[in-house]
Amino acid sequence: MNGLHLRRLTLLLAVAAAVGVFFGTGRHRELTLEALKSHQVRLQGLYAEQPAAVIAAFAAIYIPVVALNLPGAAVLGLAAGALFGALAGTILISFASSIGATLACALSRYLLRDWVQRRFGDKLKRVNAGIREEGAFYLFSLRLIPVIPFFIINLVMGLTPIRLTTFYWVSQLGMLPGTAVFVNAGSQLGRIESLSGILSPGLILSFALIGVLPLAVRRALDAYKRRFRKEPRITRPPTAVEQAAPPDLEPFLKDIRERCTECGACTKACAFLSHYGTPNAIATGFDFTSPRHQAIAYECSLCSLCHAVCPEKLDPFRLFLEIRRRHVEGGHFEESAYKAILGYEKLGTSPLFTWYGLPAGCDTVFFPGCSLPGSRPAVTLRLFHDLQRFIPALGIVLDCCTKPSHDLGRKRHFEAVFGEMIGYLTRQGVKRVLVACPNCFKIFKHHGNGIAVQTVYEFIHANGFTTEFKNAGKEVSVHDPCALRDEASVHQAIRGLLSGMGLAVTEMRHHGRRTVCCGEGGMVGFVKPEFAKAWGAIPRREAQGRPMVAYCAGCTGFLNRVSPTIHIADLLYRPEAAWNRSLKAAKAPFTYLNRLLLKRRLKKELNPLTRRVRRLDRASNGP
Repeated sequence: MNGLHLRRLTLLLAVAAAVGVFFGTGRHRELTLEALKSHQVRLQGLYAEQPAAVIAAFAAIYIPVVALNLPGAAVLGLAAGALFGALAGTILISFASSIGATLACALSRYLLRDWVQRRFGDKLKRVNAGIREEGAFYLFSLRLIPVIPFFIINLVMGLTPIRLTTFYWVSQLGMLPGTAVFVNAGSQLGRIESLSGILSPGLILSFALIGVLPLAVRRALDAYKRRFRKEPRITRPPTAVEQAAPPDLEPFLKDIRERCTECGACTKACAFLSHYGTPNAIATGFDFTSPRHQAIAYECSLCSLCHAVCPEKLDPFRLFLEIRRRHVEGGHFEESAYKAILGYEKLGTSPLFTWYGLPAGCDTVFFPGCSLPGSRPAVTLRLFHDLQRFIPALGIVLDCCTKPSHDLGRKRHFEAVFGEMIGYLTRQGVKRVLVACPNCFKIFKHHGNGIAVQTVYEFIHANGFTTEFKNAGKEVSVHDPCALRDEASVHQAIRGLLSGMGLAVTEMRHHGRRTVCCGEGGMVGFVKPEFAKAWGAIPRREAQGRPMVAYCAGCTGFLNRVSPTIHIADLLYRPEAAWNRSLKAAKAPFTYLNRLLLKRRLKKELNPLTRRVRRLDRASNGP
């Protein structure tokens, strides 16, 4: 018997012993209405003399009675009203009953949940998903309508994934109306001969109002969601749908239905697939003609880890991206949910923040992206100067690749804005782009219309970049961004640069082609932050306390919240300060100021043959 089983058995025996003592000593016979009325005068006298002690003793009795589902809770509720009055009694019973119920829920969870989930896990998936989505509302409704005994609610909720803190405050709120009614009845204890005596016409009306309340709350929630077009997100449907898939999605859905073996390899690390099921389950279980079903695609990080680990080489990324595009084209996209990132993108392509400087004979440009110039402007400038030593006719482009719009499914907007940039660069004779951002790399590689793309890290490594570092021999782990999971040459270049500094790279389980998303991917954090956070926990655990090195500014920012993470550019140009964590990346709103100042300096420093800022027409601002 292992330690956990022994602790559970010990706790179970302790509970059984407590229940046995309660009944064996006849305490249950003292918690009756008749016994309580016979002691009423004496108890009120004690309360008048020592109110704090009586309240504490009452709570010490009431909480275990509720937690262990012992008989007498109803009588004690009446007693609270008789002893302490309606107001004080309601407050005391509200807190004591909520604490007792939460202890009962915790006991059920500790003693039974693991066994129940192992035994009935597959059958409970939909239940668990429903509780995660709207567990608070379900519990609130059950507490308001006293149809199901409360001890059953405590027991069953302990078997679900509802958080204990949520269970506590929802229980306290939901039980409050009933508690007030019951305690108020107790305040009139002298006139009540039996428990049935509390059912006066006024109290019956109160219970009727309590029953109507959850319906009114549900109606109000539905009205709110309709007003703001925010339909509730859904869990896996219980059966396969029969609706015909949209023509543009059918090839992707058919491929997944026919080839997914439901081996589960893709669900192990992915919170999204773990929640909704295998790609086959999603392809057969959802109706993607429905905007409500389409919305689940925005909970996928689009990181393609599923493709990397799939034995059949299925690529659900393509399906979910196409679903997003259909959602936008159908006019169902909730732009307000992504107001921050879309505003960031819009500024990045505006005349205020863009600038192109192309010298004579320029066929290669440095494209630093949005994040690096804002968070690390000095490092960006030094990197540009180092590249100029090898490419004297190097140009620079301060602009945004509009990957947020691409990933959100705003296909027409992306093609218009990024297509305009590619058209301009092509006309100017640009044949190669050196990027500092992995997301920019992916966009240029797949949509660059023949313009070659390479990371600056590959370039400087190939050209013998070195830097002195006093902490040689230290151990680090590398987080590869998911946008570059298939770019082995980039992975090798990063590790080559670190090795050149004398750092020892210890690989995490998820690295290279099987790297995980940092949490930023797909803008999931705007609609499903718990999925985004789940990603960050994986590299934090696998790094085992070692500093992580990332080469994406977004990854660095996300991961640094949970574990020490250094951007490769900081380590190359400010190694000691970066290693000692005394070098801090700028944050908004200073990032915007840094970008403007960098633009101003480049305009003064360079004298390009061709220069411009972007001026997009209004047609480019559509979906």
